[in-house]
Amino acid sequence: MLIDFYLDTCAHIMNAIICTYRTVQKGAKTYLQHNDNQPLDMLFLNAGIFVEYNKGDTKLPTSKDGIELVYATNVVGHHLLYRLLEPALQNSTMARVVSTSSLASISWLPKHGNELIPSTLNELNDGIPTFKLQYILYGRSKLAQVAWSKALTRRLGDKSTIYVNAANPGAVQTPMTMSKHIPPILPQFVKDAIYYLESQLLWKTAEGALTELYLGVATDEIRKNNIRGKYFHPQSVEVDHPYAKNETLQENVWNLCEELVKDFI
Repeated sequence: MLIDFYLDTCAHIMNAIICTYRTVQKGAKTYLQHNDNQPLDMLFLNAGIFVEYNKGDTKLPTSKDGIELVYATNVVGHHLLYRLLEPALQNSTMARVVSTSSLASISWLPKHGNELIPSTLNELNDGIPTFKLQYILYGRSKLAQVAWSKALTRRLGDKSTIYVNAANPGAVQTPMTMSKHIPPILPQFVKDAIYYLESQLLWKTAEGALTELYLGVATDEIRKNNIRGKYFHPQSVEVDHPYAKNETLQENVWNLCEELVKDFI
């Protein structure tokens, strides 16, 4: 069974300031109740936000659950959704779980990116909002998604019927990217020129979906090549992530997520 249930749930997660993980829990349980013992073949973990800080902010924005907002949305919410839907995925003869990462997991991090995933909530929430930090924390969340996929793959084992992978869809034309960071003081003709360049250089949304669709629907190739715990760039090219292969980092991501969602499982 292929479902678009996750779209509604992730839309709620996107509104993480108002929404709590209780929403994710409720949505997953509703799905399981309405699809008793039915297999879930594909799960795309696609919710994501980029938070721009306001002038004068002294603390990092957090979700209603008290977790740094970007990480709460881009990582922990996905973890909870997966954990709740895992029984349905296990019922599938070949389930595919695909996490949407980003090139920011490499390019927006300092050189020692493998040290950026903290192991405690206090460390996760620590920091003074700055222009630079908003990019680093987005990159941190996207690195965590790749590390999470690898940690889960190790736990499932090489013979599991659940294939978990992560992908960078590329720079895609979405409301999150188009003219998002153009300074408002620029003249309108400059803004228009930037928007035009973005429309020519960025992937169309259908193009951006191709790598993740490959990891969802290319079942023969995925099974034959045992594609699991991998990271892909557009279009469908496997890449050796320079940071996410660190197993200590992977364990930090997984264990912190487990701690943060334990009351909702």
